[in-house]
Amino acid sequence: MTGALTERQEFLEGGLTELVCERCAAVVRVRKSSPQQTSVQWSTAAVRQCATDLGALVPTCPGLRASIDRAVRAGRLDVP
Repeated sequence: MTGALTERQEFLEGGLTELVCERCAAVVRVRKSSPQQTSVQWSTAAVRQCATDLGALVPTCPGLRASIDRAVRAGRLDVP
């Protein structure tokens, strides 16, 4: 069971990098799996901190999206 738990944890958390939104300072964990695919893990604190009303109609925060793009261009976030 420990091996399965470790694999699951690696799947959920592997490759994630903490990133601070330049707009509101919310801290999220981000993984780029390709230039087109981005995974973001929001903590409760980050959702509260975010300046955008995150709901079903808003899939992500535009400020965070811009922060992720800048982090990729600056080499702070790897894209395989």
